[in-house]
Amino acid sequence: MACHTAVATEFRVDLIQFDPWAKPNPDLAQAAKEPYVGIIVDLLREFERRSGFKTSRTLTPYARVERDLQVGETDFSIMAWGDARASYAVRGTVIVPLEFGIIPRSGLVLKDYAALQKVVIAVPRGLKVDPRFDQDEGIKKALLLDYTQAIRMTMADRDAKAVAGSLSTLSHIIRKLELEAEFGDALVLNTTHLTVAFSKKSPLLEAQTQVNAVFKSIVDDGTAKKIYDRWMFPPRP
Repeated sequence: MACHTAVATEFRVDLIQFDPWAKPNPDLAQAAKEPYVGIIVDLLREFERRSGFKTSRTLTPYARVERDLQVGETDFSIMAWGDARASYAVRGTVIVPLEFGIIPRSGLVLKDYAALQKVVIAVPRGLKVDPRFDQDEGIKKALLLDYTQAIRMTMADRDAKAVAGSLSTLSHIIRKLELEAEFGDALVLNTTHLTVAFSKKSPLLEAQTQVNAVFKSIVDDGTAKKIYDRWMFPPRP
């Protein structure tokens, strides 16, 4: 789906610094050519291949991505959509569904939302989990840089006894760290979608229709799901 009129256009894109969405390339021999890897990186690579657009990518902590979208320092990002984001971003193409919730340490059963009042929950700073949870001052939250820190803090047997966020991302990292036996059954709080989020203050906002059409083609032919599955559910070594 080449877009030949867009060859000169370059979009600023924040890459959310969460494994496996985007992270520094662990292959040092290839890092100079491709400094970042992950789901979002592969989606953008396919986006460029099909469209002729270019992207300037910055690996960015989650809370900073929100701020950059608000002020227009990034043109768009690919992230889980929340209604609160509608004040500063336009929801674009839906890529994959995502469940958000809580995963407790093994032996701790969270039967319902009320049970969350009894534990400290580790969560990446600025992450939108569920509108009720995000605004609930009655729930004690330990704010960390990312999911890996949240999981490690919970494993260190400090105050936090559960982790919050994207359940597929949390499960991916727990598997990667070989900690499945240390965590119990998830409590689902919210179902949303990974989408294109286009800053309302982007100087390239008028191009959002073209951008979304390219990503829709990536979704419609199954490429987006293949990229997501390849990173999120890799075979064990």
